[in-house]
Amino acid sequence: MGISEQVRPIIDSKGLNPSELAHLIGCSPQYMHNLLNGSRRWNETTLNKICDALDLEFRVLPKIKERN
Repeated sequence: MGISEQVRPIIDSKGLNPSELAHLIGCSPQYMHNLLNGSRRWNETTLNKICDALDLEFRVLPKIKERN
């Protein structure tokens, strides 16, 4: 699951829309929509700003391997 797929439900649960989140983190609404629809790539700075705005923590974990 990608970052956008994980972030979008959290944005909704906070009662925000992408344009409002863009305003909170200081980027354009178009940039935020492009991140969420996958036409722009996430970068560390934007990810950190979104985590701060949504009260999230970003962690890198090893993949869980499926057993066959």
